[in-house]
Amino acid sequence: MKKAFYYLALLPLMTGLVSCENNDPNPNDGNPEVTTYGAYIVNTGNWGKNDGSIQGYDAKTSTVSEDIYKLQNQKGIGDLQDLCIYGSKLYAISTTSSKIEILEKNGKIIKNIPMMNDANQPKKPRYAAAGGGYVFITAYDGTVSKLDTVSMEIISSVKLDGYLENLSYTKGKLFVNKSDYNMDGTGNTVYVVNAETMEKIKDITVVVNPYTQSFVGNDGNIYIVSNGNYAGAEWLPDESSWVYGTLQQINSDTYEVKEICNATYATNRGDKMYILYSEYYLPDRAKCFVYDLKTKEEKKFIDINEISTPGGIIADPNSNDIYIINNPSGQLSEVYIYDENGNFKSKFETGAYTTNVKFVTE
Repeated sequence: MKKAFYYLALLPLMTGLVSCENNDPNPNDGNPEVTTYGAYIVNTGNWGKNDGSIQGYDAKTSTVSEDIYKLQNQKGIGDLQDLCIYGSKLYAISTTSSKIEILEKNGKIIKNIPMMNDANQPKKPRYAAAGGGYVFITAYDGTVSKLDTVSMEIISSVKLDGYLENLSYTKGKLFVNKSDYNMDGTGNTVYVVNAETMEKIKDITVVVNPYTQSFVGNDGNIYIVSNGNYAGAEWLPDESSWVYGTLQQINSDTYEVKEICNATYATNRGDKMYILYSEYYLPDRAKCFVYDLKTKEEKKFIDINEISTPGGIIADPNSNDIYIINNPSGQLSEVYIYDENGNFKSKFETGAYTTNVKFVTE
């Protein structure tokens, strides 16, 4: 059976897969529809359908709530690109709606921040990362904005270049993916920004098209996935020109880049990387495996044919479980749960086009 994931670089407005620092242990706040322990489910929704949503998942009872945003605010969120959990609040990022909404833990709106430029054109925010009392947001206009979590105001920004996507925060610095969705090699940069001054420190050259994946590993380094140049596509001259999806490690101090292995999505636990990998035009390459960062050995995790349309992989920080998103075409999404050895445990249905599972940690 051939397998092709949704190759997300082809759908830049419909996706989102990142983590944001999370030190909020309780997403309930008195609402019985919201989980008391577990995770938030991020559903981007279908294009133009106003069916993005935020659900709560209770890991103890294996139950999923209704859309907490709609429940609390009596309206749909529109699209939902990313969700950042930081302190006592949620930060919902919407690209098409060009807004940031600051929410209570139960989903109730505290503040809506339209993301518009000086010409009143939409900035189209993409992803968020948090640290040091601030939330940092990338946007398609090439800017990274700094949101003060106390005043709930954007207090500064930095103008970079290109289509900015996922980012990570560590050691007072931001590592920002630039992905131009082209094949000429220009979208091959991770910017380093001083999070205090919001000034660019450095440009790091990486494999072309770094996109939805950027996270701080357990070793303190930054890990990104570049989607390559659509290897196998008919418009590429020959195999020698193909650039495959690649997981890379960026040393957070020296900025040295190391290529780790082929990947489309990755998640980290200790010395292990759990990987989903496919190429849209080369479906026979699809696989799900564990990569050992110390030994550099690769081991099969699950048979990828168990899931029709894999769309993300996330490690539960509260257990040894691994969550894999399934986005079957024209249907609601599902999340499959496996133990660390790849043994199936359970699955549950979620909303329209699930793109992330954001765990609530103690």
